[in-house]
Amino acid sequence: MSSYGNFLKRLGGAGVAAILLLTVTAQAQTVSIVVNGQPVSFDQPPLERAGRVFVPLRGVFERLGASVVYSAGQINATGNGRNVSLHIGSTSATVNGQPVAIDVAPFLVGPRTMVPLRFIAQSLGATVDYNDSNRTVSINGNGGGPGPNPQPAGPGFFLIARYPSAGSTVHMRMPRLNANFTQPAERSSIRVYFDGNDVTSNALIGRNGFNMTLPYAVPYGAHNVRVTGTTATGASFSRGWAFNTAP
Repeated sequence: MSSYGNFLKRLGGAGVAAILLLTVTAQAQTVSIVVNGQPVSFDQPPLERAGRVFVPLRGVFERLGASVVYSAGQINATGNGRNVSLHIGSTSATVNGQPVAIDVAPFLVGPRTMVPLRFIAQSLGATVDYNDSNRTVSINGNGGGPGPNPQPAGPGFFLIARYPSAGSTVHMRMPRLNANFTQPAERSSIRVYFDGNDVTSNALIGRNGFNMTLPYAVPYGAHNVRVTGTTATGASFSRGWAFNTAP
């Protein structure tokens, strides 16, 4: 037996477990978070679980212009006209009142509530990029997606016949997106955003809706679509929905 093996044998099960815990913690601490170009530090380091990065509840989202309320395991983040709700231990969430399934539930580490970074940030309209080479998550945006102050929806204006439907899961990496409008809109005013990114140039847009297939593969997980513009009667609107992709 090697000297290292003898060392582990002398430590016993509890000692080995402690070493493994320290190793996992050290690895988790190497995940860096950058919001709008500024590094963010945490008293509880980010953690990875099932391929998802989790951060303390208030660590990032207040920097994205969102206020956070936590009560009895219920988490509500509100900012820039958007609302995201989650619950400790549950993979069911809502975005702007629409049900969404998440891969891994929020959890507690001591007194800290850990929430899925990508899901919350994208739900608030920010873009999220992960650099595997230096284990850095970069978040950009103030949660507005189409702008810091999304326009109010025009009276009676809704998106119907949406695909993928709100809260659904589709098994594709380059999903097709479409929606019909309940009122005609000014075609030139319509903008389509996917996960906070303007993808209008890839969409076939008409007065009564839009249709497109994303030109790039997206990571599996929660995604958001938002459409802004002006109705034919001159009322501004901002409407959207969320869905999931999975293998």
